[in-house]
Amino acid sequence: MNAALSSQGSLCPKALGDKIEHLWLVQRMAKVAGVDLAAAMESGTLSSEDWSKLVTNCRGCAWAGSCREWLDQQFTIVESTPDECINGETMTGLRRPD
Repeated sequence: MNAALSSQGSLCPKALGDKIEHLWLVQRMAKVAGVDLAAAMESGTLSSEDWSKLVTNCRGCAWAGSCREWLDQQFTIVESTPDECINGETMTGLRRPD
């Protein structure tokens, strides 16, 4: 379960975002990061469980609103994903070789 600190400092569940919306955010981030998700799945580098975790992580990410804005400003493949991206390290690991 995703949890976030409340304003009182205690852990409380964080509502997850919309599945379809975050599915598209993950796909957009992958494209901008130079990641071919379909090829990663076909090669076995990315399992269906891993794919599900990417979307679930995104659904619980506090940066999702800013992510949309950042993605809207990207027109080419970037060298690295933003530090705020909860899936950034995974995307870097899945990047296609040049």
